[in-house]
Amino acid sequence: PAVLPGGMANSPRPPRAPSGGIARYLVVAQALQHAIEAGTYPVGSLIPTEMELAAHFAVSRQTVRQAIGHLRQQKLLSARKGVGTRVETAQPAVGYHHTLQSLSELFRYAEQNVFRVIRAERVIARGRLAGELACRAGRAWMRLDGPREVPGAAAPLGWLTVYIDERYADLVAEPRSHVSAIFSQIEQRYGEAIVEVSQEIEAVLLDAEAAERLMAAPGSAALLVIRRYYAAGRRLIELSRTLHPAARFRYAMTLRRQ
Repeated sequence: PAVLPGGMANSPRPPRAPSGGIARYLVVAQALQHAIEAGTYPVGSLIPTEMELAAHFAVSRQTVRQAIGHLRQQKLLSARKGVGTRVETAQPAVGYHHTLQSLSELFRYAEQNVFRVIRAERVIARGRLAGELACRAGRAWMRLDGPREVPGAAAPLGWLTVYIDERYADLVAEPRSHVSAIFSQIEQRYGEAIVEVSQEIEAVLLDAEAAERLMAAPGSAALLVIRRYYAAGRRLIELSRTLHPAARFRYAMTLRRQ
């Protein structure tokens, strides 16, 4: 086949991403990954420049940067200023790196209980909510509310409020029970890998409304756990706020000196 500048095989352009489906940068990332696996770009070689890739795929350079960042997270590529982007391996790294090892705990936690969504609605982020979601005012999100329950337990484990990037609305548009983590469902359906999760834990007191939902005493102690789930390029795609009565939840962590 004909070769474009930088050695890129002149393959057909990838199809447009369907509305609400896979992100455009992931289409580019998958095409590049397939080219690497096929040997078009051998281990140790440099891939074409951002400008060449953008022209070939008919996308912006920002989209190309996101695609390359996605492949760097998988250790397929490395980048060095003044040199270029180098192919490091033909197969993506299996699993997450040390800073993400706790994701396996989040998977187990989600599998041991059920998030029963009783309300799902589209919301527009403005003011404080836009600040919390670190997005521009006017951007749309899906909001889910409901208890997190342990099968057979008399009272909820906690009350969960989740905000999801509207691009994944078809996954959560209707109230239903989720028996697996929503972020893992996003990964499986859309190929949108979660590369970072930040977590904040705050001690709070339950107000009357929260206490009634959780079958707890008003004014009693609780833990508020806020998690933010980021994809490549530090794009927030999910934020969850879980309120746990103190007696029903414990968070354990072990630290070792290296």
